Amino acid sequence: MFLWCGLLFVGCFDDETIHAEYVEYGRVYDTTSTDPVVRYLSQYYCKYGKLLILDPDTADYMFNFQSKNDVHMVQPKQETESLLKRLQFIEEMFLNGYRDDVKYNLFPNAIIVADSIQNLNTGQYVNIYTTTYYIAFLVNDGSLDMSEEEKETLSRSWNKTFLDYCTKKIGWMVPEEFYLYPTDEEFGKKENWWYPFPGAKEEDVADMNLVWEKGYPTAKWDWNFGDNWTMEWGYAMSSSKAGYLEKFFEFLFTTPQETIDKAIADHEKLKKAHDILDQALKDDFGIDYRTMTYKSKK
Repeated sequence: MFLWCGLLFVGCFDDETIHAEYVEYGRVYDTTSTDPVVRYLSQYYCKYGKLLILDPDTADYMFNFQSKNDVHMVQPKQETESLLKRLQFIEEMFLNGYRDDVKYNLFPNAIIVADSIQNLNTGQYVNIYTTTYYIAFLVNDGSLDMSEEEKETLSRSWNKTFLDYCTKKIGWMVPEEFYLYPTDEEFGKKENWWYPFPGAKEEDVADMNLVWEKGYPTAKWDWNFGDNWTMEWGYAMSSSKAGYLEKFFEFLFTTPQETIDKAIADHEKLKKAHDILDQALKDDFGIDYRTMTYKSKK
C-alpha cells in the first residue's frame, strides 16, 4: 500500500503541464484614441483599474463565478454622440461626487450603463442594480429627458443605494458611537421598536418630533396589536445596526435640508448620530451628503 501511494505521488509530478489558450479581453483600451468614448473608458480603466461598460452583454452582468444574477440588460445605442450624453449623465449624477481614491478602493469592479435593466426575479424594470461585482445604472433617452427636479431625486436615490452597497457588499462600517444600541445584545432586543399612540386612527399620523427625540431618523406609521388584541396605531422604528444605518441614509437623501437642520438642532440623540455619520462620510468617502448629489441648474 505504501509503495502504491508513493508511485501515485511521484506520478503527480510527471503529469503534463496544463496549458490554456490566451484569450484577449474583448474590449480594446487606448488612452490616446481619437474616439472620445474609447478614450474616456480607457482613461477610467487605467486610472482606477476598474471597468466602465457602455456595451454590456450577458458575460458582463449575468454570471458571478458560480452564481447567476437574475437580471437582463439592453445595451444603449452605440452611436458616439449618444454614448457621450450617457457618460455626461452618469458623471453629473454619480461619478463626480466621489474622490479618486474612493473610486479606486471602494467602487465595484465594473460600472455598467444600460438602456434597460430588468430584475428577472421580480419582473420589474429598475433604474439601478447592484451585485458584489458591479453596479448597473439605467441611462436611456427617458433619463436624459428628465426634468431638473427628477434628476435631483434620481441622483439622491443612486447615491443612497451606493452607500447601502458599501455597507452590505464591501463591509464599510460607521463608528460604533453612531448606533443607539451599540452591542448585539442591546440592539438585538430592539429590532422593531414600537411606539404606540393609544386611540389614534390610521389617518392620525403623529408628530415625527417624537421619533426624532428618541434618535430615530425615520419611522413607519403602522398598526399593531395592543392590550386585549385591539388594533393600535403608532410608529414602527428600525433599531438593528443594518436597519438603522439604512434608514439614516434614507433620511439624509430624501428629506429637505431645512427639515434635517431643524430636526438635529432640536433633538440631541438624532444630532449625535447625524454628526458621527456626516463626519464618517467625509473621512472615508470625501463627500458631504449636502452637496454630493446632482443639483438643479434652474
